[in-house]
Amino acid sequence: MSEYELLYIISPRVPADDVQNAIERVSAQIVSQGGEVLSVDNWGRRRLAYPIRQFFEGTYVLTTMEMPPAGAVGLEKSLILAEEVIRHMLISGIIPRTGGRPRDEREQYSDAPSAPMALAMGADDDAPTASEAAAEPVAAEPEAAEPEAVESAATEPVEADAAAAEPATAEPATAE
Repeated sequence: MSEYELLYIISPRVPADDVQNAIERVSAQIVSQGGEVLSVDNWGRRRLAYPIRQFFEGTYVLTTMEMPPAGAVGLEKSLILAEEVIRHMLISGIIPRTGGRPRDEREQYSDAPSAPMALAMGADDDAPTASEAAAEPVAAEPEAAEPEAVESAATEPVEADAAAAEPATAEPATAE
């Protein structure tokens, strides 16, 4: 038997109370195709990246399972026909979820370089670190004064030269 991951989106027309029943129906289809459900992870209702069948949101569900390859073909056919599933993706193999901590436990990174990088870049040991700099209050900038009205010396109208104002007349060229 092969391992698979199935990610599917349940239609928003399915009421919130019936979402669990829809998940159980998909799990029952997996078992009827000779598979075994390893885990089901309901991600909840989310906004879609683009409209699918004129829907803008749906309930995402990730299921990991073991099943024979022939059963996977039958499962995909049944998911295509299921009205409550608007999109699905069946992947052969289970993607490992190791090597990382949950997002809320991760350290907050700043734009400042790490200590080894800062030393390599020639940073001063006396310079405040990013967390110290963030803790220091920022001095308020003085309010900008309104620009004073500057009077121009060229406010008087300039009289146009009378010769420049007259249009130039061109004499017609004569053929000799």
